[in-house]
Parts: sequence; C-alpha cells; structure tokens
Amino acid sequence: MTRNSNSRVNQWQPPARPEWLQRVNEEGSYLDIKSVVPLDEASLIGHAKANTGLSDFGDNNWYEPFQLFLKSLEEESQLTLMGRIMTRSDLLMYLEGRLQVEEAYKQHPEIDAVELAPPMLIIGSGRSGTSALQNLLSLDPDNGTPKHWEAMFPCPPPVATTYHTDPRIAIADKRMTQWNRVTPEIMSMHEFGGEMPTELIQLEMLSFQAPGWMIFCGFTPGFDAWMYPRSGVPGLAYAKRIMKLLQWKNPRKRWLLKSPDSMRYMPDVFHVFPNMQLIWMHRDPLKTVSSVVSLIGTIHWMRSDRKMDERATAQLTNPAGLAGLFGMVMDQLDQGKVPEKQLSSVQYQDLITDPIATVEKLYRHMGISLTDAGRAAMQAYVRDNPRDARPSHQYTTGSAEQLVEERKLFERYQARFNVKSEF
Repeated sequence: MTRNSNSRVNQWQPPARPEWLQRVNEEGSYLDIKSVVPLDEASLIGHAKANTGLSDFGDNNWYEPFQLFLKSLEEESQLTLMGRIMTRSDLLMYLEGRLQVEEAYKQHPEIDAVELAPPMLIIGSGRSGTSALQNLLSLDPDNGTPKHWEAMFPCPPPVATTYHTDPRIAIADKRMTQWNRVTPEIMSMHEFGGEMPTELIQLEMLSFQAPGWMIFCGFTPGFDAWMYPRSGVPGLAYAKRIMKLLQWKNPRKRWLLKSPDSMRYMPDVFHVFPNMQLIWMHRDPLKTVSSVVSLIGTIHWMRSDRKMDERATAQLTNPAGLAGLFGMVMDQLDQGKVPEKQLSSVQYQDLITDPIATVEKLYRHMGISLTDAGRAAMQAYVRDNPRDARPSHQYTTGSAEQLVEERKLFERYQARFNVKSEF
C-alpha cells in the first residue's frame, strides 16, 4: 500500500446537513436514543414477528451475521437520531421480508421448482458506469431487473398484470427518496427510487450477509472484517431464492443483475449461477476511486456523526485495495475459476459516446438479439435523460504526484482490458 493511498479518505469533508435534519439530530443528542430507538435483537425480531404474525425465518445461517451486525452497529456506527430511525426501519423491513418469503415457500413449495431465467451480471468498480448500463439495459422488455420495491417488499410475489401499478412502488419510492431529503448531495451521485433498478446485494440483504448494502445502515468495520473473508454463497443462494419467487407470477426472459460488490467472490457467483453472463464495466480506476470516496463518505454521513475513516470499504476507496481486487479477478480468469468465455467487457467512454451502438456490440458478443422494441425504448431514454440534467458530482482526484504513483498499480488491468486513462 502506498503511503498516500487513502489520502482521499482523509481529505474528504462531509456536506452540511439540511437545517431541519440538523435540528432533529441535535434534539436527539439530548435523549437516550438507544432506548428510544432500540436496535437490539429481541426488539427487532419480536416486532418483525408481531408485525407479520409469522415466526419461521427459514435456515439459520442468517442469525449469526445478524447478531454480529447489530453488535457492530451499536459499538461503531455512532448513528444519529434520524439514522437510528432509518436503520431500525430498514432492519424491520428485511426481517419481515424474510419471514414472508419463507411463508410463501411453505404455502407454495412449487416456487422452488421455478427454472430461473438466464442471468446477466454487471460488475466493475463503483462509479464506473455500472448503474448507467443497468438502467439502459433494463429498458429492454426481454430483460427483467429487480427493482427497489421488489427487494424491499418481495411478498406477496409480484404479478405480471399489476407489475407497474403495484401500490408497493409508491411506498418504496417514499422510503428510497427519503435518502435525498436527508442528504441532498446523494442525488448528484446516484439515482434512487421505488421503481429504479437495484443491486443484487439488496436481495442478499435478507440473508444479512451483504456488507455492500449493509453500509447504508451504518459504518460497521468490525462486522465487515468478519464478513469479507467468508463465502458469498449463502447470500447469493438466498438472493436466488427471492428471484425465483419474483419470477413465479411475473415471468422474465432474462435476468439483468448488477453487483460491483460480487467481485470479492466471483467464483461463488458461478457456483450459485453457473450460466451467468458477466459484463465488466471498465473506466479509468483512478477516476472511479476518487468518486467512490465521496459516495461512501456521504452514505455514512447520512445516518451518522462519525466521519468516514480508512477502513471504509477499502477495496473501493483505496487504490491499492482496488488494484488488488482487480488483480484477484484477473487471476481467477487466468486460472479458470471464473469462465472467461462468459465474460463481456464494456468501456465507459464507449457507453457515454454512443450508448445504443455499445449495447448492440455487447448483445452480439453475448449472442443476444436487440429487438426493435428494446432499441426504441433505449433511444427514447437516452434522448429524454441527459446526464447533465442531474447535479454534477464534485470530488477530489488527488495530487499529480499521487496519481503518477497510483497509476502504476493499475498497469496490468488497464493493459489487459485496454482501459484509457482520463487524466
């Protein structure tokens, strides 16, 4: 690790909070907020059972991670009053969701026999254009991508005839856009909404083994250190269980997934999804790592008074950590642990320069036909949603000397995938 490898984290400064939120959190500082908004196991599980009238959480491999996560939240996250309220609400929602998923399988065991539609998975470093590609590909009627509302409220299973009018969409939208109201800066970094595509790790959240999504609940380096070396199979397997349920009454021709976090455990992805088509988004890694620092810091600040430190998702915010992650995946490709024949690459610069041509090239590589309906929907989206319609995301890139030193870390990656430097 280079001496200044995490200087961006040290230099990052949290944004000013909206006045209303500052007042709420200040008032909360005078209260015993841990008692007022409890995050203990008994309270959360008890309320989830009471709210649903259910008690079966299925297999027990979620329980230890859940316990350790709660411990880490209380000891490390320094949540504000609003942060505790939001996190308690999230944890209850996912506990209740798991109870309801298990009940659905108990009442309808035929769900387990559903043959999952062929999946595609978009990977890449954070801020490399993975969301932009997912949003674009999700417009193809042949691609089914999980939406925030489905991940938040998977039961009752969505039905094709009411999929776009389901009342859960509006509820999920209010919850997801609350992030924008609490931390307006997040709008310049990522678009959230009830009907927006979400990441595979939000489905994994119901296993409580998805640290990439759990960071939204609070900064938990102790839990992350315990979780990161462990297998990704349990979380992925539970996500697959939910996908079968979501597909049961709303058939999909293909599944479109996104998860930069899954780069930590790529062989596990192919263990759970052997026919997965992998799409790796490529962008200058020094550009992406600078942007990710700002994003992760803002996510933590949304709910906590604790400023981000150097342990915050180091494989994304630390150039040496990110280079190590890329190197590990390239080694797995070379060793055959990740099947290179199932990998397609997309350059960020190509995507923003000519999105439709880039999709057509990607589809040809994967042996997929872009239908007229899919092309028309994508063209309309590109026309109606220019990137400059959203606020510009501002972040620090680092000194010239630092960039030269860090550039060396990515020589193998940039050479292998012909990734151009942006500065």
